[in-house]
Amino acid sequence: MNYIDKDIKDFDDYIEFTTFNKFNVKILFTKKHYGSVPEKSREEVAEDFSLKNKIMVSSHQTHSDNVVLVGENTDITYFENTDGILTSNKNVAILTKYADCLPIFIYDEESKIFGAVHSGWKGTYQEIVKRAIEKINPKNLSTINILFGIGISCENYRVGAEFYEQFRNKFPKEIVEKTFSIKDDDFYFNNQLFNYYLLKEYGIKEDKIFLNNRCTFKENFHSFRRDKELSGRNGAIMFMEV
Repeated sequence: MNYIDKDIKDFDDYIEFTTFNKFNVKILFTKKHYGSVPEKSREEVAEDFSLKNKIMVSSHQTHSDNVVLVGENTDITYFENTDGILTSNKNVAILTKYADCLPIFIYDEESKIFGAVHSGWKGTYQEIVKRAIEKINPKNLSTINILFGIGISCENYRVGAEFYEQFRNKFPKEIVEKTFSIKDDDFYFNNQLFNYYLLKEYGIKEDKIFLNNRCTFKENFHSFRRDKELSGRNGAIMFMEV
């Protein structure tokens, strides 16, 4: 497995993932210190990260498996009931929001399409990352690159027996066994690892999938599990440098 902790640069208000820099794709992820992204306007976020020359595109995330592909026409910059945004438009910056759910960043070397999906357990159960790849419709899956952002770690993601049974009834036994742990009759779910095995089974090359060991719950990020209704949201910003 490819763990990219060394490719993560820490700053006061955000981190930067540098793994996709070779494609001229930048990925930033805000910290709790920056504030809650939904409380800021897209114009404010753009100004804070020197992206006023970009068209900031975002959505109302509902834990769906709905993914949009933004083309050259950017008349619409906000999408309802949408948890994944893709584009090849170099003028667009994609803004998605998280508080323990898993950001999954995608880049296709052939079409130059990049994007992000918001994959909490519901998105993962609905296989939103596969919906996004289907939307890209690559000629060959070998051109797809996947980078996992920072979500909640397995040790802090306790779930119920019904949750475990729901996944066991839908997905291959070997994937479920590798991604759930049971301690003292409690179940714990590794969302990142589950998506890793799901993508491998789907046909994404192992050397094109990048994981990390970071955790929203343990670090200076917004975490719904930790802070409950007081939790804000971290923002993931993805764009192509021109």
